[in-house]
Amino acid sequence: MAFLDSSTAVIDAILTKRGRELLARNDGSFQITKFAFGDDEINYQLFNIANTVNPEADIINLPVLEPTSNDEVALLNRLVTLPRGTLKVATLSLDPNQATVDFGSDITVSVVTENGSDPQGYTATIRDSTIGILTAARAIPAAGGLATFTIRTGENASGGTGTTIMDIIGINTGARKEFSFTVNEATTT
Repeated sequence: MAFLDSSTAVIDAILTKRGRELLARNDGSFQITKFAFGDDEINYQLFNIANTVNPEADIINLPVLEPTSNDEVALLNRLVTLPRGTLKVATLSLDPNQATVDFGSDITVSVVTENGSDPQGYTATIRDSTIGILTAARAIPAAGGLATFTIRTGENASGGTGTTIMDIIGINTGARKEFSFTVNEATTT
């Protein structure tokens, strides 16, 4: 990762593996259908409302990060366009909010979007796949907007124990939530 010169506006596109394959064909099959903007390098806590002349001065002078194709760290704070008149930003609600289970138990996590909707569903990743694995990395909501993820632990995963986090992201809203879970060691009888 590197810093870019923030004195000029630069747009740098990072293509997915599939996008690079289509571009290499050079037969017109490369068509941009989706893109996203983010502002991960911005610290909005630096906005100084007391500065009546230039309240965003500290924000404007922050270094700009170089784009990355690593989806684990890219676009943690995706920019979204909300409908005119929107008064609240969408958030995710989880049930349960965290879990502790015995080795070999499954964990079911329900997710729903509040103050918005994610009809295309949610994606999730687990930070340490030796502790737990997802049965599916994407969940589509049923009626009422509720979707569920199932985490396998124990021998159905990689056999590890400990604590890790599952990151859940709403595909339409970009809303994010962390789900922390602990897998206890197997008991021997």
